[in-house]
Amino acid sequence: MSATFDIDLRVDLNTMDETGLPWAFVDDAPDPSVVEPGRYLVVGSGDARAVAQVVDVLDDIVHVRPLHGSVASNAHLLRDHGLAS
Repeated sequence: MSATFDIDLRVDLNTMDETGLPWAFVDDAPDPSVVEPGRYLVVGSGDARAVAQVVDVLDDIVHVRPLHGSVASNAHLLRDHGLAS
């Protein structure tokens, strides 16, 4: 039985701006209150998912730094994250 992780912030992980980091709009989060600098979130779109640290939130733009490894291998960094099996 494997766990699936809900996406906290919809991000196209292949899209980067001049910072060299993937970005998204705060409104792309089902719960924008979880998007805060330093917090680790599950990000991605479709089947592409990763744990990423929120680097900054500037107005309505969020920059994230995806971590290497699977979501499961980085799940210990997530707090208050609901798991569905």
